[in-house]
Amino acid sequence: MNERRRRLALVAIGLVALVFGPFATYQLTRTAERSPALLLADLAVGWSMIAAGLIIADRRPGNRIAPFAILTGFAWFVGDFTSSDVAVVSYLATVVHGWFDPLFALVILAYPAGRITRRPDRALAIGFVAVQAGWTVIQAYGLRPIAWWDCPTCISTVDRWIAAYDAMDPLGRIETLLLTGLSIGLLVVVAARWVSASGAARSRQTPVLVAGLVLAGGFIATFVWQTVLPTSAREPLGELRVIVLAVLRVFVAIALMIGVLRDDAAKGRIADLVVRLDGLPPLPVLQASLRDALGDPSLEVYRWEAASASFLDAAGRRATPPVDGAARAVLTIGHADAPELVIAHDPTLRDDPGLVSAAAAAVRLAVENERLQAEVRAQLDAVTASRARIVEAQDDERRRIERDLHDGAQQRLVSLQLSLQMLRRDLGPDADPAAVAELEAASAEAAAAIADIRELARGVHPAILTESGLGAALGSLADRSPLPVVVADDLDRRLPATVEATAYFVAAEALTNAIKHSGASRIDLRTWLADDQLHLDVRDDGRGGADATDGTGLTGIQDRVAALGGTIRVESLDGQGTRLEVALPCASL
Repeated sequence: MNERRRRLALVAIGLVALVFGPFATYQLTRTAERSPALLLADLAVGWSMIAAGLIIADRRPGNRIAPFAILTGFAWFVGDFTSSDVAVVSYLATVVHGWFDPLFALVILAYPAGRITRRPDRALAIGFVAVQAGWTVIQAYGLRPIAWWDCPTCISTVDRWIAAYDAMDPLGRIETLLLTGLSIGLLVVVAARWVSASGAARSRQTPVLVAGLVLAGGFIATFVWQTVLPTSAREPLGELRVIVLAVLRVFVAIALMIGVLRDDAAKGRIADLVVRLDGLPPLPVLQASLRDALGDPSLEVYRWEAASASFLDAAGRRATPPVDGAARAVLTIGHADAPELVIAHDPTLRDDPGLVSAAAAAVRLAVENERLQAEVRAQLDAVTASRARIVEAQDDERRRIERDLHDGAQQRLVSLQLSLQMLRRDLGPDADPAAVAELEAASAEAAAAIADIRELARGVHPAILTESGLGAALGSLADRSPLPVVVADDLDRRLPATVEATAYFVAAEALTNAIKHSGASRIDLRTWLADDQLHLDVRDDGRGGADATDGTGLTGIQDRVAALGGTIRVESLDGQGTRLEVALPCASL
């Protein structure tokens, strides 16, 4: 049955119960006057049991308690037709009504999972059904005088019913005695189940314990009523007895509904658990969260520790998780052969597999998130390290090119210039003026080429940075600037080469931007160390308004700083100049 049809079926049953209940209760007034309290109690018992069944069917579609509870409620209402003046209706109602208490017992024995699995429970269930089936056969035979085929024109069906029922009274007392014994056995079983249960199961078994008390109390009271009390004492207390038992039965139905709603509240705690387990918390926190979500103070969590090649409990001690069985239920998170987490909980929680599976799913999600986050962190670390290596390789390549220019092309040009100067001296004063002019021009070109190569090498990687450090290199940079640059160097030691190179080229790019775009008249440059970080501060008094997206070079600065895991902050309001603050980590390089 799909969800829509199931809902429609539940609505239909609810509407039938809504109409059938008052009509059945009205039948009680056909033969004798009934008090409003008695009529209300009668209606409350049937409606409450049917309502409990409908709620359980809605919240637990596969749970067999639901149909039993619904049948129990309708069996109660059918009993109101025993006073009908229609013979066949009275006959059938009398035969069916007795099934209320056995069905009620089956609901108790099957709660909360909807299955009767233990041997004592099965024995009691079989006993209730057998006794009631036997009594039903006896009633069907003994009450046949009021059946329609025997008395089709009966006027006083009730009189015949009373006469026939009085004839079966001895057998009825035996049936009551047997059901009383079975109900006492049921009370012992559910009480033992409640006492032996852990905290998680005990709260779930409380409605069953209450129901067992009510059922046993009802049969005991009925037995005493029939066998001990004299007839003169029955009449004054009759209605009170019926009302008290009815109220207790309503309480049982409410207890069943509370049990289901408590499970729904537990599922709400599972939703909270999912939020709390956004990342996998420490084991003690995870264990406490699961205990709260599942209502099981005995729950234990074990985590595999690769370093020690063993499981650790929440206290951090080596431990061996229990084996799944009757004593403990065990869930594994991760691969079956190599679980990451093991959760041992009260086995009675198996009665609500949806709740446990939801909690396990939340933990699996947290474990998977933790694994994915670890992978992402590892990838980010790898990318950061890769970017740092790229920057370092670029700086090494810059230094190599600078050395090649200095030791190669520059030295050749210097040698060429010296050769040209020596050739000019060797020509003497009588040399051809045209030749002398050519030699002097060639020498001047060589000198210009040497200057260009030196400037190129300085742009690629200044030799002073490698030889004397960042402070001297920034001072040299300031000396070559067309704008006044004030350098405040508070460094007291050399830094890693990659950090110094990054700081230098960031400062060079910032100076270039200020000179080209800011219209500044002064630039202040400061460096200092704090918390294992190199801080670089470059300020100008220009027009401001610098934007990393307009091609002014800030994008390149940001990329180079980010490659080392540094931070950069730019303040550049219109008319208030530009300030560039850079922090580069030094400890990890």
